[in-house]
Amino acid sequence: MSHALFEGLESRTLMAADATIRRPISDFIDNQGTLGLPRQVPLVENFVGLSDTKNDLGVSFDYAGLADDALGGRLGTTFDGSITERALRGGGSEVNMVLHTHNALTWVIPFDPTIPFDPNDPAGPGNQFGNNDLLFGARADDVVRGATPALGDGTLTLTYLAPKAGAPIPDLYQLIFFPAAGQQVLQIKVIGGATGTLADGSPGRIQFTEVGLFNTGFHGAVGDGFPAERISIIPTGGGVLGTRQSILA
Repeated sequence: MSHALFEGLESRTLMAADATIRRPISDFIDNQGTLGLPRQVPLVENFVGLSDTKNDLGVSFDYAGLADDALGGRLGTTFDGSITERALRGGGSEVNMVLHTHNALTWVIPFDPTIPFDPNDPAGPGNQFGNNDLLFGARADDVVRGATPALGDGTLTLTYLAPKAGAPIPDLYQLIFFPAAGQQVLQIKVIGGATGTLADGSPGRIQFTEVGLFNTGFHGAVGDGFPAERISIIPTGGGVLGTRQSILA
């Protein structure tokens, strides 16, 4: 998205090979939205969204509470989860994180995967998460103007390689789009749903599942790196409006 490296944690930099430590989920939350690029969505620091290259939809799920921060905490977004880090022989570490987010601002847009994304041009056509019409939910600036937010719950699971054991947990936006030397995402999964309002004002909900596997050799069913990609928009009263294949934006 919708679409820096950090200092500190010196006490954690000395780990024996194969040693495993636990870290608080706040190590991840506190570093989100810190990359410093122009905001793609008004009021909100940048975070990673989901997009649908087959059915042309995008979904923003505020896993790190950045929209809630912009709204002064009025949505009550909360987190729990765990981070474990295992030092690797030869240097570096493997980091595994499970993040559960509750009451996250969520919205859906039409998305054109053929339009290039320029992170330095929030006013341009590539900023679809910030500029495209809404199909479900509301952005933070809409909520400020009185729109009813769509709130969701979800789980983000992430495994990545870090160049140094004990290094700060990076901004996910940076890790996905601008990985530093020695950083590599191995797996990422996002599962969740939200309840809110559809574009016509009627009540509805969405469900989404995203699985990205980048350490499998990209063969067969996982050839594109995404063996499970599904987004559904569902009217409260019945049938599925659309089932969407999604990839990380």
